[in-house]
Amino acid sequence: MKTLRAWLGVVPVLMLATGSASSHHAFSPVYDEKRLITVVGAVTEFRFINPHAIMLMDVTDESGRVAKWTVEFAGRLNLSEVGWTADSVKAGERITVTGNPTHTGSQRMFFRKLVRVDGSELLPAGPQRLKAIEEERRQRALQRNQQK
Repeated sequence: MKTLRAWLGVVPVLMLATGSASSHHAFSPVYDEKRLITVVGAVTEFRFINPHAIMLMDVTDESGRVAKWTVEFAGRLNLSEVGWTADSVKAGERITVTGNPTHTGSQRMFFRKLVRVDGSELLPAGPQRLKAIEEERRQRALQRNQQK
């Protein structure tokens, strides 16, 4: 009986702790993963921080009005694993950013791709890792074919 009472006291606490721990990183309540939008503008600030890197940018709409946009990224640790640094994006740089918009239509998105004026791209860790793995596989296949 004592064990049952102990479990009845512990289980609700664990459930509450689990809910609050995962709520910080919840993506779908904030961002619409089924939609992508693209904005073009000038970076005003890039914060290479945890838990999420943040970029602020000025985006000029068709009427000439400047809107302040916020772009949320993965954390510094995830980005640094694929070569990002605090200098990967610089204030003043003109860029095109694609990402998932918020459900509310606010001027905020979750980062999926950044394209510089010169055409070079920055991608999140996942796609960069996949591209690296695919390239490694292609190279191994080429080596095998050359050895035949």
